[in-house]
Amino acid sequence: MDVAQAPAAPTQGGYPIQLTVTQERELNRWWGIPFFGVLVRVILAIPHLVVLWLLGICLYIWVFLGWIPILINGRVPGIAVKLLSEYIHRGARVGGYALFLMPGGYPPLEPGAPSPVDVQFSFESLEINRLWGIPVFGWLVRIIFAIPHFIVLGIGAILIYLSLIVLWIPILVTGRYPGWAASLYGGFMRYAVRVGAYVLLLPVPYPPFSFS
Repeated sequence: MDVAQAPAAPTQGGYPIQLTVTQERELNRWWGIPFFGVLVRVILAIPHLVVLWLLGICLYIWVFLGWIPILINGRVPGIAVKLLSEYIHRGARVGGYALFLMPGGYPPLEPGAPSPVDVQFSFESLEINRLWGIPVFGWLVRIIFAIPHFIVLGIGAILIYLSLIVLWIPILVTGRYPGWAASLYGGFMRYAVRVGAYVLLLPVPYPPFSFS
């Protein structure tokens, strides 16, 4: 891939990162109590947050040293792919559970276990253009290419914030998680993890402008 110009987005169905959310809709009304539901879930998610903090240390190491194997071998090391994939996957689990109050129970702590929010990675190859490994330049170019996505994510975040203000109402009144919320939040997280994976130099194509 030539880094001189932004690559075209692939078709949605063929993208190597997919995110799915649970089809379950029943949810205890207690989670719909304003502020209380989110606060309790954040507290319960502390073990996941600790793991994310530890993985974040590995993430910083990758940011500073990841260019070396890419520039030398033209490949993303398998261990880096596993660590970055787990960081992205666990972050989506925690976001779905604590922030978006998704049903389906507490997300498992162990990697790879079925979860109400699940992220599937299917990399065809770990090879990546060596030009992405040029110090500073590779990261900078990918970030620049991702600016349109950051704008879309920013607009989406505003819609997410506005919807969270009223999310508690259907949960508290009906004891069910609304379908529109599962679709909106699942799509937002799907988009965000694809953009994040691209910026982190995982071997993925340029992400599509789509929540689906």
